[in-house]
Amino acid sequence: MDSWPPENLVNHRSWSSVWRAEHAIPVLDSIIDVARELVPGTHVGICIAESTGALSTLAGTDQLVFELDDLQYAMDEGPSLTTVRDGHTVIIDDAESEHRWPRFIPHAVNLGLRSQLSVPIEVEEQTVGGLTFYSTTHTHLDTDRLAHARLFAAQASLAVTQTRRESHLAAALQSSRTIGKATGLIMERFDLDDEDAFERLSRLSQMSNVKLRDLAAHLVKQSNDLRHVADASTGHVHQPSAGHATRDQDEATDLVVRL
Repeated sequence: MDSWPPENLVNHRSWSSVWRAEHAIPVLDSIIDVARELVPGTHVGICIAESTGALSTLAGTDQLVFELDDLQYAMDEGPSLTTVRDGHTVIIDDAESEHRWPRFIPHAVNLGLRSQLSVPIEVEEQTVGGLTFYSTTHTHLDTDRLAHARLFAAQASLAVTQTRRESHLAAALQSSRTIGKATGLIMERFDLDDEDAFERLSRLSQMSNVKLRDLAAHLVKQSNDLRHVADASTGHVHQPSAGHATRDQDEATDLVVRL
């Protein structure tokens, strides 16, 4: 099974991957609340890795979860990171006698950690995060509790998967709208029908080795910038500097000529 590829995972609270994590957070919050009820005396958290390899704690039952997670991110080691990197379950029965993660453990014990269970969250056979149970007592993690943890991790996986699908769809729709706008600009400029205009846009994409959606976004942006320059003469918007306006016009003209 493939684990998350990056070598170094660091804390990254600002989420920048394609899916919008905040859409999944209410579901993840519900999952950890139920998990804490079924495994009393634990502090439960969910961390997710983004495409850059950064980890973010998206859900935690209390402040201790965030403190212990942040400590692992800062130390670049710990059970949760091992789970995400290697894609397997990690158990600490007695943190005070634990010799793995020598930088993390002493600080974690000072924060009150005594036992821990981290299980991977998987999407399409890749480990994308982890569900962690922290305990301030020497909790014995029996078979039933491990089964519960894996069940909750599976539920978190479903939430992440669904949110990613929705975000990919939203991104695809946005790209489609942008390409449609760019096609419309070409139709207007060259008096073409939609098929011929799209064919020209596609040809320019191939000639310039620029993705179609990126080229379309650039054309639309240039059109909007030129429109703002024109509107500025009526006082509707702040007029850009002459040099900036000229650069925009030159770039737009170059694209039109290449069409």
